[in-house]
Amino acid sequence: MAAESVLNFFEQPGSDGDNTLTIGGSAQSANGTNYLSKLISIPIGNISNAGIVWIVPGIAGTITKISCVIDAAIVTADAGVAFALDGVDITDAALTIAFVGSSGGTVDQSVPTALNVISATQAIRITKDGASTNNSNGLVTFQIEPS
Repeated sequence: MAAESVLNFFEQPGSDGDNTLTIGGSAQSANGTNYLSKLISIPIGNISNAGIVWIVPGIAGTITKISCVIDAAIVTADAGVAFALDGVDITDAALTIAFVGSSGGTVDQSVPTALNVISATQAIRITKDGASTNNSNGLVTFQIEPS
């Protein structure tokens, strides 16, 4: 017997106006994307310049993915970007932006595996190693699953 495709609907009785739906725990799409995840983005300036940028996310949770997009090619060497909480590197979070084949729109991502739980008022330190050359601005996005 073949499996039947079933559409699931949620209907909330009540007024004919907008109703509030409150979800506790996890709400996921069919492919496992958590609908409760928050995205926090911060421009980090020229990734070819060594330096530190700080961000306070404003929400408590677990950093599950970090992405960086650049707006121009870099040359000479790869650019390194590291992430830390309270002076301790977030495990498996560091990004290496390869200069070979880089261009505007190049995206690099990491999936932190430990030391990635943050409070709403805790600062994240973003460190650029400045190893590359050529002006290329970066934008870092943190995906955080609220706790």
